Amino acid sequence: MSRPSKLTSIHEQSRSYSKVKSKDIIDYVYRDFVPYYEIQDFPMQITAPSGTLIEIVDDPAVIVGTAVLNKTNKRVAVIAQQMPSGDSERTRLNYGLVKADGYALSYNMMCYAEQNGLMLHTYIDTIGGDPFEYSAGKLQSWLISNCQAKMISLGTKSISTVIGSGGSGGAIALQLAHKRYMLARAEYSVITAEGCSAILFRSADKIEDALEVLQPTSDFMLKYGIVDKVIKEPSLDSSAYKRKVLINIEKMLLAGTDELEKSDMRYLRNNLVNKIQECGEVEKREHTYHAITKKIKSWLPHYSFSRTTTPEVSHMQIALYGAEPHFCNDEKDQEGKVVRAGCRKHFAKEEFQKNYYACPYCEKPNPIGSHDYLNLLLNSDSFHELHSDLSVDDIDSRFNFHDYSETRRKNAGRIESKDSLVVGYGEIFELPVAVAVSEFRFMGGSMGAVFGEKMKLIADYAIRENLPLICVTASGGARMQEGTVALYQMAKTISAILKLKEAGLPFISVLGHPTTGGALASYAVQGDFIISERKATIAFAGDRVVKLTSGGRGVDPGTMTSEFFSKKGGIHLVTERSQLKSSISGVLRLTPWHSGLKREQSPAD
Repeated sequence: MSRPSKLTSIHEQSRSYSKVKSKDIIDYVYRDFVPYYEIQDFPMQITAPSGTLIEIVDDPAVIVGTAVLNKTNKRVAVIAQQMPSGDSERTRLNYGLVKADGYALSYNMMCYAEQNGLMLHTYIDTIGGDPFEYSAGKLQSWLISNCQAKMISLGTKSISTVIGSGGSGGAIALQLAHKRYMLARAEYSVITAEGCSAILFRSADKIEDALEVLQPTSDFMLKYGIVDKVIKEPSLDSSAYKRKVLINIEKMLLAGTDELEKSDMRYLRNNLVNKIQECGEVEKREHTYHAITKKIKSWLPHYSFSRTTTPEVSHMQIALYGAEPHFCNDEKDQEGKVVRAGCRKHFAKEEFQKNYYACPYCEKPNPIGSHDYLNLLLNSDSFHELHSDLSVDDIDSRFNFHDYSETRRKNAGRIESKDSLVVGYGEIFELPVAVAVSEFRFMGGSMGAVFGEKMKLIADYAIRENLPLICVTASGGARMQEGTVALYQMAKTISAILKLKEAGLPFISVLGHPTTGGALASYAVQGDFIISERKATIAFAGDRVVKLTSGGRGVDPGTMTSEFFSKKGGIHLVTERSQLKSSISGVLRLTPWHSGLKREQSPAD
């Protein structure tokens, strides 16, 4: 039998019951631990974007409280994810999936630490956030996004340590600290290797190949600037493993805490943002960062989503229905389960196109390209694209991704865009705006390094030109082919939006169909005003991904809609696709930015 590779060995050890767990670290490194529920006036609710109050209950998969760091008299705030250490704990700890309550408690502890001047220590050990109905109802994606935003802007000093499994958005929610550590035998990944294997290689047996794509080990995280230091960790089968690794963790924490105490808070915050923005950055070449501005004169014809195949079939349909028809049918998964219900009406395809590829009767939308959104939202001939030539080939060569050039070539061959985000500026009625629009036809609108880089660049442009930013998301989430660098674009896009907000500029976020995964759990829910298309698919994770990572258990389709999230307080307005332009214009006219614009445009006395 062949010996497992280093990647496979670390992957297996990262989830081992024998691996050091958060409770071991808390017992060894700290004293006088006080759980959150014993802290007077610790808040047990959180306010959703619409103002709805979300009640919080305990989540056993997260340890939250304060404690005194050993060998010091310093009390710190502690947030620690907890993976099972045996079969008996699997159900109680939800198999290592942190629920929405866990992230709400974490967010409130971040605020508590900030208000009380406590340093924050976080421990990351989860296969991901809980994707099921309960957590969706408590706005799991928004809570994960808010934890990231809070850590980036935190007014107190922080240390994070990845100790076992660093799974997707569930991990990055607590990892964006001023000092970022990782155990040598831990992993940090955009998706589980099992899920990646099933999706990319259509087989559950290609784990080694999936790991080579994902690059989840600490050496890659150090190389890509995702962690600052790696903590030495002996093999799990070595004698006194746990005692040795706990000693190493304590040494690193004491040194890091001492260094942070001597550091300026403003410097630490700026340094963290710079590290986040450098992850997946463009190589420092003058021509790349030069603002490429051109007016788009024409677009490629819309890609047809219909299944009309031959002239004969088309002619027969026209003879039967009087025009080429479109059918608003149910959409089903591979098992035949209805995931999006249609009204089952048929109507002229031309009518469907005139309604911006949404059913004119029930408003169920089809995915559309970036050019369709731009034509819908902006005045005719007003859009100017920026950074149109930017592609993954321009990303700094130290980010050595898995080669997926053939996939990119096939996608780029069908459309004009070189990646999955189109940015630029234009006008909505008489209002000047900056825009960022997902290109769903390019790898499902997935977020990679170019996506994050373009979001940073358009936010900077909006700030320079004093423009609001309108963002339309239609994305399947972070791009697994770029591993954890793609995952870190969640933080990169959030940091760009935070900078925009600090400049006092409006950020209007439109959740198009579909908006899922890392896109939903990052910048898309940071909008000052969040609008969604009626009957759009809005989900923390798509049904296929959930099934692949949870032993086949699916998600209720009713919890994966814009209407569901609106009812739970996560969306301000749900409207027909055809009404997006007027809705955005109306919102912008109510902002302080518009009041300032009117004063600038009014004639001098």
